[in-house]
Amino acid sequence: MPWPTVVSRTVSLPDRRAKLRLESAVWSGLDEIARKQLRPVQELCKDVDAHRPPGMPLTSAIRTYVLDYFRQTEAR
Repeated sequence: MPWPTVVSRTVSLPDRRAKLRLESAVWSGLDEIARKQLRPVQELCKDVDAHRPPGMPLTSAIRTYVLDYFRQTEAR
């Protein structure tokens, strides 16, 4: 199995700009969620940042958000 491609993007958060390195599959998932919700990816990242548990890295919170989103969608 080949290793996933990691892609860097910079997003503006309320208090800083964050350079996020995530797998291309995670970015694709965020793009799809944003399209379905008619929201920019940056807004999704802001929401995840605002609601993540203290001490959890933003990249981990985004991965969890994308995974949970598609698990919930599949369960319906």
